[in-house]
Amino acid sequence: MAVFSRGRTVVNLLRIFWILVILWYELGTWNSSVKGCNWPDSALLSDDLDAGAISSKPTHVLLVADPQIIDRHSYPGRGFLLSYLTKFLVDLNLRKNWRTALHKQPDVVVFLGDMMDSGRFVMSDEEYNAYFNRFNKIFALDLDIPVYFIPGNHDVGLGAKVVQFSETARSRYIAHFGQPNQEISVANHTLVLFDAPSYADEDSKRNGQKKSFERWVPVPHGALDFMKKFSDRPHVDPVILLSHIPLFRSDGKPCGPLREKGTLRPGVGLGYQNTLEKQSSYRLLEFLSPEAVFSGDDHDYCEYTHVYQVRGLSKRVREVTVRTLSMVMNVRRPGFQLLSLMPADIRASDKPTHADTPCLLPDQLGIYLVVYIPLLAISLVIVFASNMGQQTPRRSYSRQSFPNGSHGDVESEGRRDSYPPTSNVLSGPGSSPGWFVIQGHRRQQNIRPSIFEWPDKMKDSLRSLCPGHARLASYRRSWPGTVMADIRDIATFPLLTFAVITWWVTTH
Repeated sequence: MAVFSRGRTVVNLLRIFWILVILWYELGTWNSSVKGCNWPDSALLSDDLDAGAISSKPTHVLLVADPQIIDRHSYPGRGFLLSYLTKFLVDLNLRKNWRTALHKQPDVVVFLGDMMDSGRFVMSDEEYNAYFNRFNKIFALDLDIPVYFIPGNHDVGLGAKVVQFSETARSRYIAHFGQPNQEISVANHTLVLFDAPSYADEDSKRNGQKKSFERWVPVPHGALDFMKKFSDRPHVDPVILLSHIPLFRSDGKPCGPLREKGTLRPGVGLGYQNTLEKQSSYRLLEFLSPEAVFSGDDHDYCEYTHVYQVRGLSKRVREVTVRTLSMVMNVRRPGFQLLSLMPADIRASDKPTHADTPCLLPDQLGIYLVVYIPLLAISLVIVFASNMGQQTPRRSYSRQSFPNGSHGDVESEGRRDSYPPTSNVLSGPGSSPGWFVIQGHRRQQNIRPSIFEWPDKMKDSLRSLCPGHARLASYRRSWPGTVMADIRDIATFPLLTFAVITWWVTTH
């Protein structure tokens, strides 16, 4: 006996359920996740200031870290099909994350490095251009919103040169993303976009030659040269430092409650460096004297307050390491940072000039592994249970002779259809197909099929050419066949819904 009554009720309910699940977890949960994450303007406005009376508003800067769009170098051990599927799902997730971030309507966007996962690798100009164009398609932005980039170690390389890393990685980066060291003014704040990888490389080279900082001649147009020239000029506006590599801190220092796991530890490896060196970090803070520091590279969130000396005075500066925007960077919930900058004409003397807050995005891997897979298993159990115990009527096939002399297979359920006795059919010499006798009168039967019968006759003719048709029809009426048919009917509309959402996300 079936657990559920047989019919289309179970199929339709599961179909509707899965459509709602797809709509929520592919669209709704993104808007819901950042609904309560707003620009921190309230922390900058004076308590007695009428918001409607001010002539200008805080400028909103969106900080994005480590999108690292993947390519063929990212997972070399995977086959073509798995690599393509991984790239498709990661790109789709980045598009949804980016769309969610843009819903905050930023005035300025800054990428904190590692735009590409394999930007430093050896590849042809055509491949790099296609890689860069893919980045631009994912992170499409209105032309009236300024966007800035700083280089990461995955963009330009870092440390020892290996055969896989391109010698033209830096020049390619500059040609596509712009100058690696920049100084821009936003809302009466000076944003310093700093090339941390080249700074780390140059400082390592200086230490290798055992030269002091004072005796070292900076590389022209390099990070150290930029830092010294910046320090030589007076700056009235508050300085905010943007660096891909976080600044040094002692091992084991906590990162605050918003970090998912562990802490940010100093370390160096092939092509990466977790933090700048201790003296390099202090020197950078001394030369720039920033009011705040924002970094990337670590992928997880981290807050840390640095204490350093400037001309004998002790200063403190808070550094925020921004979460990655990608789902495949070893954090369950990606994110981005909202930074509000207060223009000089509406600043309050008792309030800071800037404020920031992190926004967390949905756990895409969790949706796949904790939501979709368990719900799929439960749905399969329901489909199996609803079909359990179903008895398929036994059908027999018999060879019958028809009055017109033709023969054919007749399907019956537990019985044989009877036909007029053969004694009524005119037979013998001179008889013609289609003639028969009823009550002593000779009659002719019109055996020409009507126009409505032709499709069925053509279908029967085609089926007769397939030796396994009877077995296939029998399988479809069996318990496994009905289960597979129900799974097909349930999955069609949810998959179509997913396809429409994917099309909408990738084209709008």
